[in-house]
Amino acid sequence: MYVVLEGIDTSGKSTQLEALSSYYPQAIITKEPGGSKIGQHIREMILHTPNLDSFCEFFLFLADRAQHYHEVLKPNLDSQKLIISDRSLISGIAYAKDIPQAIAYNHASMRGIKPHLCILLSLDEANLRARLGQKTHDKIEERGIAYMLEIQERLQRFCALLGIRTLTLDATLPREQITQAIVREINTL
Repeated sequence: MYVVLEGIDTSGKSTQLEALSSYYPQAIITKEPGGSKIGQHIREMILHTPNLDSFCEFFLFLADRAQHYHEVLKPNLDSQKLIISDRSLISGIAYAKDIPQAIAYNHASMRGIKPHLCILLSLDEANLRARLGQKTHDKIEERGIAYMLEIQERLQRFCALLGIRTLTLDATLPREQITQAIVREINTL
């Protein structure tokens, strides 16, 4: 079973991933980018290379996703383990907003595999602004509030377009309340 946590930066994906690891100690906990050995290097390149061309960034994400599929997802799906990932091809498609072939390329990198469940953590503009004000921004966060809210809308849209079962949660709810809602949803699979 392949469950993904999606949402814009600061929505609480990493916090929930950590909490879920306590509820599902046998689960494979992973992330994109950076869930494979090569992916860790790709993640650093994406986050810290100045003036990275948008197509180059897109293909680096695809390379990470393809290796993540090969190294983490496929072997664990074959053995029927629960996999919980911070981000997935849904983000890959949503963030590649200027690349018309994004769906096809992401689908190919995953060899047609899609998540069984997407947990989408959603933030309104005021809470996003407040959370971003409390941290140092990475290259993607520096693109601004309007950009991130557009990505959030695209995440929701592409979950529906791809036919992925989705639970959308208000990321401003208490952490434990969010965790319990996620656990309930996973347990129905």
